Amino acid sequence: MKRDCCEIILNHACDLRCGFCSQADFDPGAVLRPADAVRRIYEAKKAGFTRLGFSGGEALLRRDLAPLVKAARRVGFKAVRLQTNGMRLADAALAARLVRSGLTVCKFTFAGHTPRLHDRLVGKTGAFKKSLAGLDNMLRLKTAAGVNLLVTRANYRALPKTLEFFMGRGVANFVLIYPIHTGAMARAGRLRVSLPQAAPFIAKALRAADKAGLGREVKALNVPPCLLPGFENSAAGLYKFNTVVVAASGEARDLDACTAADREQGPPCARCYFRKACRGVDRNYLRLFGWAGFRPVTAKPAPAKSAPGPLLTDNEKCFLETLRGKKELSTAQILAAARKVPLCYDCSDGNSVLVTGQALVKKGRAARSFRNGAYYWRLNA
Repeated sequence: MKRDCCEIILNHACDLRCGFCSQADFDPGAVLRPADAVRRIYEAKKAGFTRLGFSGGEALLRRDLAPLVKAARRVGFKAVRLQTNGMRLADAALAARLVRSGLTVCKFTFAGHTPRLHDRLVGKTGAFKKSLAGLDNMLRLKTAAGVNLLVTRANYRALPKTLEFFMGRGVANFVLIYPIHTGAMARAGRLRVSLPQAAPFIAKALRAADKAGLGREVKALNVPPCLLPGFENSAAGLYKFNTVVVAASGEARDLDACTAADREQGPPCARCYFRKACRGVDRNYLRLFGWAGFRPVTAKPAPAKSAPGPLLTDNEKCFLETLRGKKELSTAQILAAARKVPLCYDCSDGNSVLVTGQALVKKGRAARSFRNGAYYWRLNA
């Protein structure tokens, strides 16, 4: 497999009781010992992985998270990600300590854009206020702060408004997650909504992101492309995860292999354009809802034509940050300067700078010139 990301689950304990949690039946006492976590970090780098992630449970329950982040950066990981509910990041000192240690990406999980809805679904009063404060802290610290939005019967109709709420706070990266029916979600009949019922609202949210200029920054997980007309390529299942997950028990699993084993194709898939790329639908979902509402995509979809929108992607924010206070910088100088900005986590060569810079030129935020064989960039007044 292509060695892209190694995700280390540090523990299964959590300070929330989410009704949609797929890990609710895991042993809450399972913890990856600090020495084993460090060993896994070194092994991941030696194996050729380029990104490292920490998750749980709730990884922020670990007191040694900052040292583990620092260890990941010391061995050479440019991108170090945290998956979290974000409540403990309301502590600005903790948020700053993690960023100083080298955290570059922070993914928050939300179940809605109002305290009433979010708190009810995660089982804790006041959770939304704390998580939102944590998100704001990480945005102020210029990390690549993204949001995972869980799709349930209680919130699917509000997805477009929810996305717009978080885009308005400066979030530029989203995953709309239709949960798998295991753990707590397997027992949460009141939260179940079928994929065909939820998909139009997921597509509407994708349309809002596209209009804002973030079309490529939003994916729908566990939603097959046949249910996303016009946004088929936003289905995360069309792409390889190239990720190995290390459980708190120490067991390592290939995420692509596990996903393929849990999904299957059915009668609608036989005539679908995406039959070779799409893994199908989760078996637990099919036991509950079957194949009702699925229709094959019978022809190659037209390529998306996204126009530049008003919002900035994380790469664009990073680009502008490097130019701030400078008269102009060459492409090579921007690439070097970006390494000091937490937002910079996937900019590996000059081509990435050129693509991002050109997008900012189209948005009227930057200008470029060419001389002596190199492009030079400056902020527009």
